Amino acid sequence: MTGRIEARRSSRRRKAREAASFLAVLVVLSLVLELVILVYRPLPTTDGEFRLLGLEQRAEIVRDSYGVPHVYAQNAHDLFYLQGYVTAQDRLFQMDLYRRAAAGRLAEVLGDGGLDADRSMRTLGFARVAAAEVRLLRDETREALQAFADGVNKFLEQHGDALPLEFVLLGYRPERWSPTDTILIGKLQVFDAAGNETQELLRADIALRLGTGALATLMPDPAGRSATVVDERAWSQVAPLLSAGSLDMGVAALRAILPGAGAGVGSNCWALSGAKTTSGRPILAGDPHLGVRNPSIWYEIGLEGAGYKLVGFSLPGIPAIVLGHNDRIAWSLTYAYADTMDLFVERADPRDPRRYEYKGGFETATFAREEITVKGRPDPVIVDVAITRHGPIVTSTLKGQAAQLALRWTALDPGHIVDWIFGVARARSWSDFHAAAASFEGAAVSTCYADVDGHIGYQLVGRLPARPGDGSMPVPGWTGEYDWTGLVPAEANPNALDPPGGVVENSNDRPSKDPRSAGYAGEWDPGFRGAYLTQRLGARATWDLAATRVLQTDFTSTPAARFREVILAASPRTDLQRRAQQIVRDWNGALGAESAGAAIYESWLVHMLDRTFRDKLGDTLYTSWLDNGRSTFALYELVQRPDDPWFVTLGDRSVRGRDALSALALGDAVTELGRRFGADPSAWRWGDVHTITFAHPLGIGPLALLLSVGPLKRPGDENSVNKETFALSKPYAVITHPSERMIADLSDLDASLSVTPIGESGQPFSPHRADQTPLWAAGEYKPMRFSRDRLGKVEGTLVFRPR
Repeated sequence: MTGRIEARRSSRRRKAREAASFLAVLVVLSLVLELVILVYRPLPTTDGEFRLLGLEQRAEIVRDSYGVPHVYAQNAHDLFYLQGYVTAQDRLFQMDLYRRAAAGRLAEVLGDGGLDADRSMRTLGFARVAAAEVRLLRDETREALQAFADGVNKFLEQHGDALPLEFVLLGYRPERWSPTDTILIGKLQVFDAAGNETQELLRADIALRLGTGALATLMPDPAGRSATVVDERAWSQVAPLLSAGSLDMGVAALRAILPGAGAGVGSNCWALSGAKTTSGRPILAGDPHLGVRNPSIWYEIGLEGAGYKLVGFSLPGIPAIVLGHNDRIAWSLTYAYADTMDLFVERADPRDPRRYEYKGGFETATFAREEITVKGRPDPVIVDVAITRHGPIVTSTLKGQAAQLALRWTALDPGHIVDWIFGVARARSWSDFHAAAASFEGAAVSTCYADVDGHIGYQLVGRLPARPGDGSMPVPGWTGEYDWTGLVPAEANPNALDPPGGVVENSNDRPSKDPRSAGYAGEWDPGFRGAYLTQRLGARATWDLAATRVLQTDFTSTPAARFREVILAASPRTDLQRRAQQIVRDWNGALGAESAGAAIYESWLVHMLDRTFRDKLGDTLYTSWLDNGRSTFALYELVQRPDDPWFVTLGDRSVRGRDALSALALGDAVTELGRRFGADPSAWRWGDVHTITFAHPLGIGPLALLLSVGPLKRPGDENSVNKETFALSKPYAVITHPSERMIADLSDLDASLSVTPIGESGQPFSPHRADQTPLWAAGEYKPMRFSRDRLGKVEGTLVFRPR
């Protein structure tokens, strides 16, 4: 009896276990199925035939083996309609995030984490400017932007129940796209390039702490003079009103959400005439150095129809392409650090803070009330923006600043930031290109040009402010003496066509040596990359694509030669330091990822800057100055004077001279690297500390494994042609990189090459999410497909017919 009871109990337990196991399997299968739906359902359809309401004629999208779409249409409306559609297929979340960032609407979906960035953007008023700017567009531009928006919205209508994973994680649905959103994307990219506001604040902070005389050492200019010829009269008026140590909270917050925003950006571009190439036709190369982002900043696309035949790189959210080539011309861009921003110190009426002094009287500012919806908060955050004749008062976005500072900036005036893209896309010659560039306002870029007729050229693009002085430091707004008088005529900008040497090159360096020329004033690059490229391009008689590839991925850093001698002049104090110094002595100066000498040198550089400048500037100002783009150049100039008074330790007056500080910095470097990698300096590797991670904005914690790419070991530094900058204040992870590489062969445009750091798609499980990463990391390229009959193996063809 007992046995039968036990048998029944055993049977029930077995059935319970089986039921539990079956239920567990169902739960797992359900979770897997849900994950598959969440991850794979949003992936784009790349093959098939469909009817689209809004399309006017039959059109096609053909994707090559890297997922790059090539759109073929019979009219301009359909061409840009399908560009909007296909860009939304791959980059919808990126597009939405960027328009939100520019409009100051991140907090709606991110909560308090987006609030500081929103305050900054609402204060600048990009949304207000974009709404006015859309009314100034040329008819053909407005039609293209509307067609693009209609294509994005058609995709949203069709796929609203299969949104990318990020929308599911954040729990919201994107709104419809509009032409204004495209302008906002353009404004955000302009913001990425802007740096003069922070440089003005930095110079003011330095002058408040150390006097204006310190600017010549700390902010040196490539031309060999102080970057600031200080207007002492203006400075004496504003200095009593300014607070030291101010920090732009909005920029810092935006960088946290969009890594790399405004940090250490740069670029190279060059063009070689047929006299310098084996083919007898020009070669053009370009590789914009921008912040490390995921998805990639750029979206490669081909467009053909209605007089357009293009391939190149668009900014997701903007139709046509920003750089690339058509069937006649090729062009690339670098940021031009001409000064397009000025800070004006305003004096408020003590009896009415709504009014500001101007030429002996008071003017009432205009006000914009901004309501910021914040996820998780019941009530909106209110931001009242005062706007004087000099621009919005930005003090509320600056931590620790009491002065009323107004920002005058060309990007805050409604202009033509998008129009020029379509003019360049249709250009057939240098004269067309030059004419199209004349309409660009809101930023400044250097452009390199080449065409199939054999011409090469350089053009500084962007209308510049006509101002008294050089705009390098805050000036009084109440006197009227420093007001802008308009914009400098576009034809005054430096340009060159077919220079005698057969070479055009720009690496963010000053395009003219004439102090009277338009654009001379600004935050121009110290010029290490530019000088190296000019020397290399001039030294070789003829170039081909293979040689151009090698130069574009070169990681030589020319300052290393001078700094290496300073390391060798030091007197090591320990055996480990002596061994490290010997490695530097035997080192060839190349910043390879596997180099021990490079690791020691870069760590020494970080610590030498610290030993030389931190105690004089104080921690807060030192950190701000360190990442301003001039600090390495300042030390490079200073080390030529071994007994300069800057080479002293304030806390220990017995430590004097460059070589004494160099020995301390070498000791710091050896201690740091030894702690991280062991006591054998020959085993230290630059790539072990200098890594790049393509962090997704939502790639936090476990999500990083799903959404982010990397880390990868990297060579080079901020002064390499292959520019891979790390923040000196937070060494050694890469923050700026070649965001795409392009080499256009004007003898055979189908032989041109390109590569992006990750891939075409922003979808985590797309095969094209990071399929270009191995090529980019190895300095390799893929074909930049152009003609339809030379696309090679295609991934799929979408045929669309009007409905």
